[in-house]
Amino acid sequence: MNSNFLEDKVALITGAGSPNGMGQAIALQLAEHGANIVVSDIEKGTPDPFQKNYGYEFGAYKGLDLAVSKIEDLGRKALAIRADVRNSKDVKSLIKSTRKEFGRIDILVNVAGGAWGTALIKDYEESEFIKTFDVNMFGTFRVCKYALPYLIRKKGVIINFSSGAAKRTNMFYSAYAASKAAIISFTETLAIEYGPRGLRTFALLPGMIETDLSKFEIAATSDILNMPIEEVIRHYKEATPLGIFGKPIDVANLVTFLCSDNASFLTGLSIPVTGGLDIANPVSEIKL
Repeated sequence: MNSNFLEDKVALITGAGSPNGMGQAIALQLAEHGANIVVSDIEKGTPDPFQKNYGYEFGAYKGLDLAVSKIEDLGRKALAIRADVRNSKDVKSLIKSTRKEFGRIDILVNVAGGAWGTALIKDYEESEFIKTFDVNMFGTFRVCKYALPYLIRKKGVIINFSSGAAKRTNMFYSAYAASKAAIISFTETLAIEYGPRGLRTFALLPGMIETDLSKFEIAATSDILNMPIEEVIRHYKEATPLGIFGKPIDVANLVTFLCSDNASFLTGLSIPVTGGLDIANPVSEIKL
């Protein structure tokens, strides 16, 4: 495969603000193969008390400008746009600015997501449950909706981020798991509706990937179970057939393949990126 097989194509990646995140790894990998890149994230997220307690933050302020610098160092054009996927006006502006700068959209990768108000179902605050859906499912819908006309024109690719939790969830994550499961069905419908016009769509289901989000999850699990962090990590790895955590580049490599002509007869797939965790015992089933 030509190393510049994405030459002159334009990729828009949401949730690309974290230097340690999957979104930014994807942006850099697509740029390495020739694409010009738009990276987007929120200006600054507000953690709920649960997240704040374990040091988790959201937001573009952490690294969008750094991403642009890295992409430009690769010889590609890059643009950073701060947008909240919960806000239709922001999303419309994001798409309009991308079109104005580059004149086209070939690839859309919806990484933006999160979980708020994690709790047992009976204790879940309605507002936090709804917010989780608003970002994960409805945010994905909004970006797809307003980018679709341009992606169809280029017979492009949409990659929506679901989660391994959509298939095998855990306590406290009902809103997150349900919203991510909805993304799978939504992505399949995209494939059915727009496949005849050349658009290909995929849902990715990451497992334990070494990001800020996974560190937060491990820290929270450690506290909830009153177990040392090292023990939590050991249990996660024992529950994973490959016995390791993934890295953002592992996800980025898959995205790059799906955007290539080598995947031209694939669409509508939901693909776990879990090291086998999705077919093994989740951590909640391990005897502690």
